[in-house]
Amino acid sequence: MDSILLLAQLLLFALSALGVATSDWMRAAPEQHSLENLRNIALSLALMLMVSRLHPRWALQAARPIFLLSLGLLLANLLIGFGPGSERRFIDLPFTSFNIQASELAKLAVVLYLAAFFHNKPTDYPIIGPILAISLAAGLIIASPDLDTGLFVLLLSGFLLIVIGVPWRRLLAIGLAAWVLALSVSGLYLHRFEKVRDRFEGWSTYISGRVDELSPEVIRGPLYQITQAHKIIVNAGPFGQGVGSRMPNLPESHNDFILASIIWSGGWLAGFMVLLAWWLILARGLQIAANLEGAQSVLALGLTLYLVLQAALNIAAVIGTVPIGGSPLPMVSMGGNSMMMAGIAMGLLQALSREAFGKREKRPTQEAQQ
Repeated sequence: MDSILLLAQLLLFALSALGVATSDWMRAAPEQHSLENLRNIALSLALMLMVSRLHPRWALQAARPIFLLSLGLLLANLLIGFGPGSERRFIDLPFTSFNIQASELAKLAVVLYLAAFFHNKPTDYPIIGPILAISLAAGLIIASPDLDTGLFVLLLSGFLLIVIGVPWRRLLAIGLAAWVLALSVSGLYLHRFEKVRDRFEGWSTYISGRVDELSPEVIRGPLYQITQAHKIIVNAGPFGQGVGSRMPNLPESHNDFILASIIWSGGWLAGFMVLLAWWLILARGLQIAANLEGAQSVLALGLTLYLVLQAALNIAAVIGTVPIGGSPLPMVSMGGNSMMMAGIAMGLLQALSREAFGKREKRPTQEAQQ
């Protein structure tokens, strides 16, 4: 077991429990989430331990079926999915209290699919097929409608292809086709993104310092989470106000904005611990990828980018440097689907770490015996 990855994951789980407990104590908290969050943490940890025992080759062999499953679920989501307002993001599992968020599975499936595709293939190999498939998945996510997650899938895929070494000329040519496909799939739904536009316009005015130009409706609406989060972070102080102190009202304080809850109870020190945990995962993930070759190296890199990029976008949204999106903070936000996928990703990184450093440790021993 990779002790660095395990330490970072346990630290994030502990901070998640702290943040959700703080959210439960918040003024006007509609319901309690701590017990459900502890259940999600336990399931995520169990998945990590189970997946870490397997050889990474299973993920590469199952990559295409998993990706096709995610496409099927995204299509089903448009037909039978449910969510807040007119959104269709979740599918109920019959006879259980669980539901599936197909877009969370799609994030992980894209990484597995690209890693498996480049197995024993040169980086200049024609990639029109995978790009169109990934663009279709992004378009279905946007149509749900979930613009933030759809763009995240495209960003993650593009960034991974660049790091892999796919030539720029090929990426630019196929990227245009990808955008056309993604927009054509979701074009009928673009009128449903008015709140995204309002959110962006309010955010750009707010960060430019022209708050006096904003109407009270905007401050109480699209900007309410950002202004409340900033108030909480500033007033938390170096060591926080403690779990028992009632935090000012903050929507999604147990989910997308859980970082603000953690800082309120644990202070700026707790916020630094969140950043430290993610720095450890980033550094270790890159080290694992550097010590592997071929598809396993691509897989380690992709899993690291999937987790860290999502965390970076969430943290940036909370502190206001990017518009509010729908990206949860992996292994910290309460959402069950996000917790499960992050647990599987960390389990795969553990298995890849065993491959990367276990072989290197065995090599000197074998040479000594010879």
